[in-house]
Amino acid sequence: MDEDDVDDVEDHLPSECSRCGGTDLEPLARRPHRHQVWEIPRVLVSVTEHRLHRSRCGECGEVVASALPEGVTKSAFGPRLSALAASLSGVYRVSRREVSRLLSEVFGVTMSPGTVSAIEGRLGEGLSLPHIQALGAVRTSSVAHVDETPWSERGVLRWLWTAVAEGVTVHRIDSRRNAAAMKRLVGRRYRGVLVTDRMGAYDKHPLARRQLCWAHLERDFRALAEGPRRGWAFGRKGVDIAQAVMRAHRRYRGHRGRTRLARELRAPKRRLRRVLERGARTKHRPVRGMSKHLLARFDALFTFAEVPDVDPTNNAAERAVRKGVLWRHGSFGSQSKRGLRFAERMLTVAATLRNRGESVFDYLAAVTSAMARAQPPPELVTLPSAR
Repeated sequence: MDEDDVDDVEDHLPSECSRCGGTDLEPLARRPHRHQVWEIPRVLVSVTEHRLHRSRCGECGEVVASALPEGVTKSAFGPRLSALAASLSGVYRVSRREVSRLLSEVFGVTMSPGTVSAIEGRLGEGLSLPHIQALGAVRTSSVAHVDETPWSERGVLRWLWTAVAEGVTVHRIDSRRNAAAMKRLVGRRYRGVLVTDRMGAYDKHPLARRQLCWAHLERDFRALAEGPRRGWAFGRKGVDIAQAVMRAHRRYRGHRGRTRLARELRAPKRRLRRVLERGARTKHRPVRGMSKHLLARFDALFTFAEVPDVDPTNNAAERAVRKGVLWRHGSFGSQSKRGLRFAERMLTVAATLRNRGESVFDYLAAVTSAMARAQPPPELVTLPSAR
């Protein structure tokens, strides 16, 4: 930390010579060694008591009560403290009971697990508009990476859908894992390119605007190469082709290298088609099924070579959906509709802000403060039509 940002400075001079014990020491005109210690003050939480007095009108005798000033919440916990509790549970995945204990032990604040849950519910409502903004940004994007993972609502299977586009990551929990649920995420008339795995629900999106994930494909080829002997040759050839494709992408990624990339991919593309055509005629069912599946979607394997900003893998969505997987493992999903909304909205806000290097806590505090003033929350993303 720079010297100007330090809160307090203590200078320490030697009291005696370490060799002879002498005390006649002359300070040297040199910069001292700087050692900084960061510490949390003992008292961090302030308590303000608002006393609402009553007065009697001298003209009509009516008793009039004062009201809370604008921006003061009716809750006993202010915007920043509420944002901290919600951040601990929804961003850092601390259980509500442990949030209660931490606030008590570190800050001296008495907040029950039930109160933490109530704060989550209120903040989930406050994040409704930012979540809608994030969905709108995905639906107007030119490229979106999409993935999904199981979720639970009181033991009932749900699905956490995730979409990553430029500047935004959005999560949405749906009761279905099908094309209709996918369209509820990206919009019924999405015009951009979807980067996905090969799940059947994505087949409803036009093939010309799809990119199949080569990382998934390489794993599938490798599974065949390491499985029953009849699939070895097919799997090994597939792995070699997938690695050649990814090497070409790493060498020539970007707009300037697109022509070279297309030229570099000609040989792997021809080789892959030959391997798949032979595989489609084999009697080994896994090889035959995979070959026919890929031949029917062959053009979607190489969209990245033709359309700018399209990546050949779906790693962006897989990394994003991992946060939801960790949440599910730690909490076993949600116990109510309110919990579903809190989870999808907190995941969305945290991922989007962190991608931009912005403070999640500061944003949540601003949202809770806006709620106290009955004002709209601060903008999470700017939609194209609003620019």
